[in-house]
Amino acid sequence: MINPNGDEFTEDDPLAASMRSSDEQISGRLRQAAGKVSVAAGEAWEQTKEKAGTARERTEFFLRENPVPTVIGALALGVAIGLAIRYSSSSAEKEVEAKSPLENVDLTVLTLPFLWPLFKSMRRRYEDSADVVKATAEEVEVLGELTSDLIW
Repeated sequence: MINPNGDEFTEDDPLAASMRSSDEQISGRLRQAAGKVSVAAGEAWEQTKEKAGTARERTEFFLRENPVPTVIGALALGVAIGLAIRYSSSSAEKEVEAKSPLENVDLTVLTLPFLWPLFKSMRRRYEDSADVVKATAEEVEVLGELTSDLIW
C-alpha cells in the first residue's frame, strides 16, 4: 500500500520502533566514541607540538652554544655520505669502464699555447706593479728626507 503522507507507521509495527531506537542508540554511541577519539587525538597532537617545540628550542640552544662540534659533526656527516656514495657507485663504474688507446697520453700540453698569452700579460702586470711600488718607495724616502730636514 502506498503512503500518501510519507509518514512511517511505526506505531502499528512494534519491531520497527525497536529497530529505530536501537539504530539511534548505536549512532549515539558511535558519536560519543568518535568524540572521545577526537578529543584524545587533539590532546596527543598538542602534547606532540609542545614536545617538538621544546626539543627544537633545546637543539637551537645547544647549536648556538657549541658551534665547533656542530661544524665538525656536519663535516663528518658530509664525509660519511660522500664515502658511502663513492663506494656504492664505484663498483658499477668498474664494470662499465672501457679502456681507451689514448689513456696514457698527456693532453695538458695542448693547453700551453692558450695559456701562454695569459702568462705574458701576468708577467707584464707584475713588472708594472713592481715599478709602481719602487717609485712609491723612492717618493716616500724623498719625503722622509725633506720632513727630517724641515724638523731640524
